[in-house]
Amino acid sequence: MDRRRIFQIVVIAGALAAYLTIVVGGDLTASEAGFACQDSWPFCPGGIIPDLSQPGVAIEFTHRVIAFATSLLILATLILAFLWFRRDRRIFSLSVTTFVLLFAQVLLGMVTVQSRLDPLVVTAHLAIGTATFAAALVLAVVLSLTRPSRSTAETAPG
Repeated sequence: MDRRRIFQIVVIAGALAAYLTIVVGGDLTASEAGFACQDSWPFCPGGIIPDLSQPGVAIEFTHRVIAFATSLLILATLILAFLWFRRDRRIFSLSVTTFVLLFAQVLLGMVTVQSRLDPLVVTAHLAIGTATFAAALVLAVVLSLTRPSRSTAETAPG
């Protein structure tokens, strides 16, 4: 499998994970489960795997697990863009933009919990989450619509 195809898979997975994070975050807000893990960000009471029988904890924990997976995929996107596509300004700058938005999103997630779900902070959290998804989606589309150059069409080692 060539580098471009591997990169496309990671980018698309990151965009889908960002979307899923927003959907589960919406469910979290709608079910008013946002206080389930309030005092232990980024974990829930009980450690890494909380008592999921408590009301709201399962939804909050699911949101955090998906957000973590999103973070890993977008970090992988940035690393692969740096290693394999740093000469392609569009791909590299979109990868950096997506990561910077994700970083802001993670910080806002912490502030959202610490602010006791202040409506302004919750709205900003959703807005930056949507921007993160949009940037990841634009990267996926740009990657899909552009032809690979000779240097990016090389096969991955191994």
